[in-house]
Amino acid sequence: MKLCSFTANNTKRYGAVMPHGGVFDLSARLGAKFPTLRDLIQNNGWSEVRQLVDGAQADYQESDIKFLPVFDESVTIHCVGLNYAAHTAEAGIKQPDFPRTFIKVNASLVGHREALEKPTLSPQFDFEGELAVIMGRPAYRVTAADALEYVAGYTCFMDGSVRDYQLERTIDQGKNFYRSSSMGPYLVTADEVGPLGQLTVTTLVSGETMQHSAFHKMIFSVPTLIEYITSFTELRPGDVIATGTPEGVGFKRSPPRYLQPGDTVEVIVERVGRLVNVVR
Repeated sequence: MKLCSFTANNTKRYGAVMPHGGVFDLSARLGAKFPTLRDLIQNNGWSEVRQLVDGAQADYQESDIKFLPVFDESVTIHCVGLNYAAHTAEAGIKQPDFPRTFIKVNASLVGHREALEKPTLSPQFDFEGELAVIMGRPAYRVTAADALEYVAGYTCFMDGSVRDYQLERTIDQGKNFYRSSSMGPYLVTADEVGPLGQLTVTTLVSGETMQHSAFHKMIFSVPTLIEYITSFTELRPGDVIATGTPEGVGFKRSPPRYLQPGDTVEVIVERVGRLVNVVR
């Protein structure tokens, strides 16, 4: 299944993306029981969704809705840095011995087709295309062997990075400029995506391929990341792990390729989707 949160007719809603296109409005049918997509996940409403969408017709075309960044409400977003060896090499940093994580705040995110805002305080606005994991069950002190049982699904993630703030001040500042990152369009359930290993992530900037790699090249796999993060905190349904970006980022190109107004950024995750945003 593919699920999304969106705005239609000035009302926030959530729904299922139909196989032949369009969105079936789940909030109109399940909203009294599960007010939001996160509530649905938290209360394991999958069987009710499957019964409703089987043979149903779409209520909206995707062109008629405004996508939200997967969820309407705030969720905790754990981002992983330096998780591809080729990226650590291009950055001139020693390969980490453990996952390097930071938190991204919800105000830094926009949804699919929404505009990214180029910061006025810095010219160094960079792109990072990533796979994001969305948790489906509360998880604390989970082993890597069991970790995938706690995953609801996956989505695309663009970790916008303001490099001078990140490198000269703090990583949290550089990674949390207002409307500098994006997530979506969909939560694609884990059963539909299947094994990640040979799947790929690609980042395009104004049609030019900047990043491309397969997930088996991660230093720390998705199960390892879940095990590590849940060793020190609880992950709750709807929480997100952005799994890191491969090589090819803008600030390590010669000359550097920073995002400019009018650029289009596309993050394509195989079997998950295509996240598209224009910079303004």
